[in-house]
Amino acid sequence: MSGRNTHGWQRALICGASLFCFTSALQADVLVNDTWRDGTDGDPAAPVYSEAGVDADADGDLESAWYQGGAGSLDPVGANGPLRGDLGVGGTSSASWTSYFTAEGSEVNLAQGERVRVTWNFALSGVNNSNTSQNFRVALVDSPAAARLAANGAPGSGAYTGYGMFMNMGGTLGNANPFRLMERSGASGALLSGSGDWSPLANGATSGNAGYAAGVEYSFIMDILRNGSDAMEINVSMTGGNLNNSGTAAVSFTDPTANNGAYSFDTFAIRPSGATTTAAVFDTSLFKVEYFPIPEPTTLSLLAGVAAMAVRRRR
Repeated sequence: MSGRNTHGWQRALICGASLFCFTSALQADVLVNDTWRDGTDGDPAAPVYSEAGVDADADGDLESAWYQGGAGSLDPVGANGPLRGDLGVGGTSSASWTSYFTAEGSEVNLAQGERVRVTWNFALSGVNNSNTSQNFRVALVDSPAAARLAANGAPGSGAYTGYGMFMNMGGTLGNANPFRLMERSGASGALLSGSGDWSPLANGATSGNAGYAAGVEYSFIMDILRNGSDAMEINVSMTGGNLNNSGTAAVSFTDPTANNGAYSFDTFAIRPSGATTTAAVFDTSLFKVEYFPIPEPTTLSLLAGVAAMAVRRRR
């Protein structure tokens, strides 16, 4: 093959890659993208809960309300955040921090080929040296209507459906499964306090490796895709510092049971358990929820036409 033709194919491949990235970006509907510019975390109030992609108060953020239960406090430190969860130095009691990114009845309901993605960026203060617990827990679920909060408190008990991460937090990872993906069993119970209501699926970090450190920003991403076989493809990562000796803990799992037959999501919840097994302070700089619907047929046809023209032009 001549050098000229080789370069042509390279240009076509670059064009195709760019088109793929453009298509992916086009599909994303951002429901929440909050950095607490207005210095509040309680709006929109129930039963709205979330701006759901529309900046109703024109503050530059797409907001969802947060509800605090248990120990400590959860408040923005001021305009532009961060949202601070303070459990107190030496605290041993757990807290619950809960946000609903859609109103009840408007859940993200995944069709085949669609996905939902949550990004949570945070930094820590007062991280313990090491422990053997899985007391650092988060969940992406669909909440039963009766279990939803309208004021500060812990979420009600109910038959939640979805996935969670039961993680170990310390300067050194001390649990045998320090980054463990879990599936809600379908039983009616508290959201994150009872491990018996969850079933383990996979682990993505190694005990004895480096854990978390104060002053480092971490980015947690949970991405769930409903594939063409109606299975759930779950990809979860935590990046930052020297976590897991590489800067990344990650787990991927394909769940053929399809979230106990449910494909809906509306809730993100965090449950830390005091400075003795997690950290004293969590400073959240970003909370983002994205929904990736299947593009309309006319959009797909347009993109296919653009790709064809690009290839012909390169030829």
